[in-house]
Amino acid sequence: MMTRAQRAGMAGTMILAMLVSNAASAAGVDTGTSSMTSITTWMMTWIPLSAVILIVVSAIAWIAHLIRMDWAVRLVVGLIVVGSASYIVGLFGLTA
Repeated sequence: MMTRAQRAGMAGTMILAMLVSNAASAAGVDTGTSSMTSITTWMMTWIPLSAVILIVVSAIAWIAHLIRMDWAVRLVVGLIVVGSASYIVGLFGLTA
């Protein structure tokens, strides 16, 4: 059961999504090229960069004894896989 505040938040989010999508369409944005460029930028830059930052944070958390070593290793291996896969897909998988 949703509270009144949750329903108001969801309604506000839906209204904002409708307004933003209409504004983007009305502005004459070339959505095909812009979207591909944006996705490529995320795949090549932001996802690998955030994975590196999270690897550093997990190392600091392991040093500070906030997480156990086995969890730190799992997290780091997963982040390396995600960052590498994202970069490789951005490098070879997307063409505009």
